[in-house]
Amino acid sequence: MTTLAILPAVLLLAVEPQATPAVPTAPVNAAKAAPPTADALSQRVAKFYADMQKRFEGVTEPSDEEMERMQAEVAAAADEAIADLDLRALDAGQLEAIEPIVGMSKKGRETMVEILRDKAKDPSIEGFRAAVRASMFAMRGSGDGDPSSAFVAILDHPAIVEGLASEDGAMALSVLADAPAAELEKRAAVIEKVAAAFNPDASTSLLAAGESFCRIASKALPPEKAKMVRAVVAGSIDAKLAKAEGREKATLERTRKYMNGAAARGELEGFPCPTLTWDWVARADGSTPWKSLAELKGKVVVLDFWATWCGPCVGSFPKVAAMRAKYPADKLEIVGVTSIQGMVAHQKRGQVDCKGDPAKEKAELVEFMKDMGVTWTVAITAEDVFNPDFGIRGIPFVAVLDKDGKVHKVGLHPSDEDAIAKIVDELLAK
Repeated sequence: MTTLAILPAVLLLAVEPQATPAVPTAPVNAAKAAPPTADALSQRVAKFYADMQKRFEGVTEPSDEEMERMQAEVAAAADEAIADLDLRALDAGQLEAIEPIVGMSKKGRETMVEILRDKAKDPSIEGFRAAVRASMFAMRGSGDGDPSSAFVAILDHPAIVEGLASEDGAMALSVLADAPAAELEKRAAVIEKVAAAFNPDASTSLLAAGESFCRIASKALPPEKAKMVRAVVAGSIDAKLAKAEGREKATLERTRKYMNGAAARGELEGFPCPTLTWDWVARADGSTPWKSLAELKGKVVVLDFWATWCGPCVGSFPKVAAMRAKYPADKLEIVGVTSIQGMVAHQKRGQVDCKGDPAKEKAELVEFMKDMGVTWTVAITAEDVFNPDFGIRGIPFVAVLDKDGKVHKVGLHPSDEDAIAKIVDELLAK
């Protein structure tokens, strides 16, 4: 794994250092100095990324401990990079320019949440936009803020119906798709009103968030009403598709596929596992341990959707290996689920082009497994690794099946070993 591949993960997962500086405020001797311009702040962000790239140059395969250290260094560097700024004194353009660094600083995020929540008191669309951004900052990073309060801030905003129909609606729906059903059910009437925003004249960005809205509706509304909402959204997308071209058409077609998925229908968790067409199932020794999920009945199954080119996926391998070692093979099956990618991004040798040659890709994948010490089963499905039925928009993505083959939990990260272990232990105890 190259440094370029590692750096984004390090920056996105930066953690709070042991010693946390005070909330960034302007130094007393610079109180009268004008804050940097938006252009100057953008240049500061560019320099920050360049500095971090240089600092970690040569790091290719960090251990978990090294990754945590790197993340802590990034967080500390972010604190230092904004220490001279009074975030409350910056205008919207300046805040947007410096936001990438602020997002890596825990104290910076806390300050930004305070600023945005204050702006969210405005009952207008601008206030709604601030509520959405405040929620995203509150949920960013480890242990920042209370996710439930972040969801509520959006759901209870006076401009929610108008706001969800605006250019910020897609972002808000993406956030709310993960809101607890209990909070959404309390606001069922609002969710029903939002459905009116979906029509053939709606923006492509809003219609592209239709799958997220259907997931929200499936939590908030009775099954029949949720089904009606899904029909309205699907009809709006189809009408827009009839006249769409190019990138817009591709976006809407992709959304339509997700709309037909089990996740969007509210038929994923608690339901039998969606169909997975196993094209190839293997272990590092080349053996085929099973050919269908039906053979795994009686076991808890962890499905880890991944790809060789995905840095965070490969970075989580030590956690997956530890989980494999912890549980007996007759109690737990771990399956690394991927799809034909046209290449194999070897970590210990060069990338191999396999476009148009699935047999070659499968052979290379076995070598990849051997090189990386993969002790669990890896499988290729005919369905894309970004599986619409599971609502997968990004990988790695973990789903846990119970002993009967029903989906118990989705959307976990393979590095979150404690959360996965808790679920596995509960299912094994039944």
